[in-house]
Amino acid sequence: MKTIVKAIDLSNAVSKVVKAVSAKSPNQLLEGIKLSCKGDSLTLTATDTEIAIEKTIRCETFMEGETVVPGRLFAEFTKKLETEDDIELTLLDDNRLKISYSSSESILQALPANEFPIIKKDVNRNSFVIKQKAFKDLILSTVFACSQDDSRPILKGCLLELEGDKLTCVALDGFRLAVCKRTVSDATGNVKAIVPSRALLEITRLIEKDEDMVTVVIQDNSLMIDVDNTVFTTRLLEGEYIEYKKIVPQNYLTTFKANKQAMYTSIERASILAKVMKNIVKFDVKETGVDISSDSEFGAVKETVLITLEGKDITIAFNSRYILDCLRVINDEFINFNLNSPISPCVIKSTSDDEYLYLILPVRLNQ
Repeated sequence: MKTIVKAIDLSNAVSKVVKAVSAKSPNQLLEGIKLSCKGDSLTLTATDTEIAIEKTIRCETFMEGETVVPGRLFAEFTKKLETEDDIELTLLDDNRLKISYSSSESILQALPANEFPIIKKDVNRNSFVIKQKAFKDLILSTVFACSQDDSRPILKGCLLELEGDKLTCVALDGFRLAVCKRTVSDATGNVKAIVPSRALLEITRLIEKDEDMVTVVIQDNSLMIDVDNTVFTTRLLEGEYIEYKKIVPQNYLTTFKANKQAMYTSIERASILAKVMKNIVKFDVKETGVDISSDSEFGAVKETVLITLEGKDITIAFNSRYILDCLRVINDEFINFNLNSPISPCVIKSTSDDEYLYLILPVRLNQ
């Protein structure tokens, strides 16, 4: 193998695919990046068997071939190369990769590529097209609510549910629920898939052109997208997702409307003292406003946020982190809090966009 590429192209490609390199694996190939040179294209591939990323860049080829280089080491090295340089990559007879740049050269020990895992790209059963910004918003508006607990692996992913032209993304961890909906086009059929949260976050990092469209393809146990000559695939989680619609109350005894930013900053300040008391922040909801408070051995915070109230007064407490997480991703000036009792779930919705819904379980207060 012998080829010449632009340093900036190589560095950018490596920085994308290295996200799929296994941190530590008994299979040394999974800690590497496969370089495959054919025609005027250099393809870089990495996988940890759960996700795979493949990036293709232009090159000038003198001899076709392929090899596997140490992934993280190669990423660190290419990051330090001068961006305007031409880089010559040459695979030597003893399976070492010579990297020539400016008037210098370096050598990396490489591995044969013949046993590198084959990346499944013939995923074509169901697909839909969505604007990149809408897909990114859909993911970031929900993925934070996924469970981090290995004992319930199905909850470590988001449910993607497509019915007609409406795509719903759902995440929950047993204490909170996040639901977001967006409209898609060119859907080939209904879809129901559970995608690992880690994979979804990597997808948001690959999506860079907000106004462009992206095609999402799902087949059996795989999801694939192709963005700007970067192919990303991930295995789906297997199992039955919780019937989340049954969790959401349909009627409420108390509803109040508040300015989102005022609520966020007030809860954020109260959470500073709440950290030493399991992040508990109390809401005392009444007609004059909602008193947001927290107490600890170091002091107390109590602030009032003006609201518009419908229904009964109520006192209820929450984990402040859960409230802040959902307020952080709602892009609206006003929000509605919907409540029934101090021990019943709170449902938070945007006042102008009915495609967001967040449910949070309260914390029991000691009487």
